[in-house]
Amino acid sequence: MVRVRSLVPSSMWGKENNRPEKAIDTTKSRRLRALRNRLPDLTVRRNSTKKKNPIAQYSNPKTSSDSITVSSASITPRMASHNEAASHDQDEAMAAADKEMEERANRAKELLSSRYRGLRDDQKAKHDRKMQLERNMIGLPEEKKRVLRSVLEHEENQVQKESRKKITPADFESLAVIGRGAFGEVRLVRRRPTSNKNDPNKGRIYALKSMKKEMMVMKNQVGHVKAERDVLATADEKNRWLTVLHYSFQDQTHLYMVMEFMPGGDLMSLLMKEDTFSESVTRFFMAEAAHAISSVHALGYIHRDIKPDNMLLDSRGHLKLTDLGLCKKVGDVSPGDHPEVVLEMLKGRDMSEWQTRLSGEGDRMDIDGDSGGGVEVGPGGVRSQAPVNYRTGKAKREMAYSTVGTPDYIAPEVLAAQNGASGYSYTVAVDWWSLGVIMYECLVGYTPFYADDPVTTCRKILKWRQCLEIPAEIKSQLSSECIDFLSCLLAGPESRIGSQTNGTCEFENGFVQVVRHPWFRDFDWDGISDVDGPLLPSGAREFPELLEYLKTCPKSDPRFKQLVARVTQNFDTFEDYGSNLDQGPGRRRVDKNSLDQFYDYHYRRIRQPKVPLP
Repeated sequence: MVRVRSLVPSSMWGKENNRPEKAIDTTKSRRLRALRNRLPDLTVRRNSTKKKNPIAQYSNPKTSSDSITVSSASITPRMASHNEAASHDQDEAMAAADKEMEERANRAKELLSSRYRGLRDDQKAKHDRKMQLERNMIGLPEEKKRVLRSVLEHEENQVQKESRKKITPADFESLAVIGRGAFGEVRLVRRRPTSNKNDPNKGRIYALKSMKKEMMVMKNQVGHVKAERDVLATADEKNRWLTVLHYSFQDQTHLYMVMEFMPGGDLMSLLMKEDTFSESVTRFFMAEAAHAISSVHALGYIHRDIKPDNMLLDSRGHLKLTDLGLCKKVGDVSPGDHPEVVLEMLKGRDMSEWQTRLSGEGDRMDIDGDSGGGVEVGPGGVRSQAPVNYRTGKAKREMAYSTVGTPDYIAPEVLAAQNGASGYSYTVAVDWWSLGVIMYECLVGYTPFYADDPVTTCRKILKWRQCLEIPAEIKSQLSSECIDFLSCLLAGPESRIGSQTNGTCEFENGFVQVVRHPWFRDFDWDGISDVDGPLLPSGAREFPELLEYLKTCPKSDPRFKQLVARVTQNFDTFEDYGSNLDQGPGRRRVDKNSLDQFYDYHYRRIRQPKVPLP
């Protein structure tokens, strides 16, 4: 509270010295100051001897001493402009306040709806588990039934307790930095022990991705980081084609995503090591990538950033997609589009279409013919040829970690839409184009539109019909089915795999078109996860044992550093400048202002209680 003198004229109080002081709140004081600032030409002046109007210099001398009259001739023009400006500012402020209030109300409604929906789903799942147990216990004695019901109830209570505990950075111990980018970094972390001695996650190894809130807001990345969290939270833990998100949370300065650790590194690292893949190895990775891309589409999203750097390998050489920050929601979740469902639907069907080309005479390049040399593009006359020392040193890796990144894998319709060309839009087919670029890179050793600068690369992509070609020495080693499949991916949006006009059966899903292509005629789609990958990452055989030992190995152990180095051997080495995780156990204060933009960022993958077996 502040104290100001009353604005009541002194004549009403007899003696000026006896005027009382009136207490008003700070808000009212600000309003009075704002009013005075809006009328700068009206200087308040009191004349206590004559008891005249306080605004003396504008008073009409013919009026009585207690009246307040302002000469319209002297103030009308300036007053009108001030009043109009003040009114306009006030309207804008009120409109902005109304919009902000409406946005907050919508966010609150969204959050409450999501939480109630989650509670409803949890109750249904709990009821289903109870019913399953009752079915399993049919014919058992009552005493045995009581014991099993008690076991399930205890398991339900334990899971409920775990779900209520807040996750903070202090719950994880940093072991090493395995990635760094413009907005944050990725660390290998270990879950700290909790008060629960039976905690199944104690010592578990994760990859923790931290992002600076300030940079997210400044670079307009709020929507992207929330999109990544949403799609990973939507994906089921049984989805073996996407990296599993276990937790997401925030503190005062950072956002965090705790994900499963993939010790095999990324596909780009494997490409840099091998230079090129054989046709059979390429087919295996294209099949797994098709699985992963289709699983994203089945969730109702376009990935929009398919590239080798975003394909991680596990200890058995199998592929998973990560970095879904550029995902775009395009529809509702469609379980029927999931690759496993599609494969089940295709079983026993006539596959005679395998003998025909998928896209007929559509907008495809005849890249299996002799097209001669590259075609000049742009003022510099760029030619399609193998770059010199494409993967020498860390050039490619540094490009991947740069702020701008590389446009090599972007579909032409995306570039056209970004450049403002009329009539251009894009669908899930853009992800299949990116897969075609990766396939070309696996077979040839460099991307089909590579150039020394991103601008030239974009020009070549926009004129892909003139620039796309396979070197003769590579083409002679590939089967006609392989070249045909590549031409089905690197095609116009209307005739490309994944487009709605390029289906040869009732299922228009892009994954169906991949499965039915002649290149995969003898491929074992059902057993793809039962075998190890054709190229295992370095140290693959020892990873399970190393990760298990790392769960309990203290940092004071002389073997600790060597153990971490062996676990992270497929990742680049980064200097560790310290992190929030090094502060040890305890809670960090959450900035309440940050909750406005990241209010619904928190997520926890709940462990499902196990139904006891009789």
